[in-house]
Amino acid sequence: MVPDKSRYFSGPVPLLLLAAVILASFLASSGPIQWMDNGMFLADATTGQYFAQSLGPLDHPLYQFFNTVFYKVFGSSQLLSLLNSMLLIPVAASIFWLSRSLGASRNLALLAGAVTVTAHGVFWISTKAEVYIFHMLFVLLAYGVAFDLRLKVSDYTRLGIIGLLTGMAGSIHQLTFIVLLPLYVQLLMQYRGRTLMTVPGFAIGFFSAYPGMLHDLGSGMNLIEIVRHYLTGAEASKADVNWEGSMFRFDEMWHEKNSVMILLLSLIGPQLLGLVMMPKDRRQRVLWAAVLLNFIFAVPYNVTDRFTFFLPGIALAAILGVMRLKELLPERRVSATVLNLSVFTCPAALLFAWVLYDGGLIKLPVHTEALPYRNDIHYFMVPYLRDRSAQQFVEQYEVTAPAGALIVSDWTPMGALRSAQAAGQLQGRTLASCETNEDMSRFVNGAGAFLPRTSYCEKVLAKYALDKREVGYRLQDKTVVVQNP
Repeated sequence: MVPDKSRYFSGPVPLLLLAAVILASFLASSGPIQWMDNGMFLADATTGQYFAQSLGPLDHPLYQFFNTVFYKVFGSSQLLSLLNSMLLIPVAASIFWLSRSLGASRNLALLAGAVTVTAHGVFWISTKAEVYIFHMLFVLLAYGVAFDLRLKVSDYTRLGIIGLLTGMAGSIHQLTFIVLLPLYVQLLMQYRGRTLMTVPGFAIGFFSAYPGMLHDLGSGMNLIEIVRHYLTGAEASKADVNWEGSMFRFDEMWHEKNSVMILLLSLIGPQLLGLVMMPKDRRQRVLWAAVLLNFIFAVPYNVTDRFTFFLPGIALAAILGVMRLKELLPERRVSATVLNLSVFTCPAALLFAWVLYDGGLIKLPVHTEALPYRNDIHYFMVPYLRDRSAQQFVEQYEVTAPAGALIVSDWTPMGALRSAQAAGQLQGRTLASCETNEDMSRFVNGAGAFLPRTSYCEKVLAKYALDKREVGYRLQDKTVVVQNP
């Protein structure tokens, strides 16, 4: 193990810091009404659908199963919205275990957990309903089982457990096959042919994906097509609906520099050392390779939320980073203070930038497609400050759209609307996507049809006129508007 360089780095401070930052996640939670995918996850968990009906790139079978079971047991959208904050506890325990297995002292291992939680991407996702915290847990556990030499099990059992955890992680998110690749290279070098013992474990861990696979087999897809569809979204019948063309788009990074910058925010702190400094220890070098692979994949991945794809890398980089920082610091009392304060490097930097922005001293880029009540700088950059903009939006629509009305929207507001109905609000209102071909005339001429924003709703704009309301618009028949100017 890496010994503490002095007696100064001891005591309860790292444990208290870890408890405090996890508590901060609970306090900053966005609640049971959330935008976009986050709201959809909350709503879907209340439907009682335990298994995904297909195995597509946006299906997360084990996460869906776990969410649905959690809601079935507790029956509370409020508790469900806090699930990722709760999962920070086992995540922190896994980081502690893995750090200790790699040679970190007790307090350094606790500090690695606190640094991970306060990193921008991890804290942001912990306040939302998302798959990535749950996924990260199984990745950390797989590395922990591989590297804990104190674990008194046979090689076959160890490999079987690693395979089981890989299967569970793989049935949550496809990122598994990138961040665990260095581990499997190490296993092949160490165990050679015995590494095949991970396969039975994987088959068991992947259980939640089988109903979707069976459905896809029944629809005429073969296993190769199913695997490719799950990994990239590619379908023989829909050549343009996949994410293969979004991978490794280094040519688009400058054009999408705002989303790239959001990812880089998670490297403010000791975790940057974990990325840029190659360790000498062989096992730590395996983790470093995983961080590097995750970073190389996530940065040029041409999607707006690319920062969410770097979550496992953040945790592994934080473990390595606090160890590198400890090695670089001299044997002084002030070194313990620096180590402890490093937990707040990322939130301090981002909150300071927010204060400057809010005071009009600096300008920061915002999304061109604005949402009611949501300040994008607050929402994306400073998750440490609670955002309840989706709830404010829904409360306004309970006044704007009477019972019996239709609310038609694009995907992002729809997440808020659906999660609100799952939580018991907006009862009696019908929801529809902007892509619907349904005739809305009975709503337009009746209780009303409402559109929160015009973005991504060209089909609706082509059919109906707009009557501006406090938030969004009420749809009107164009022929009526023309006859009564």
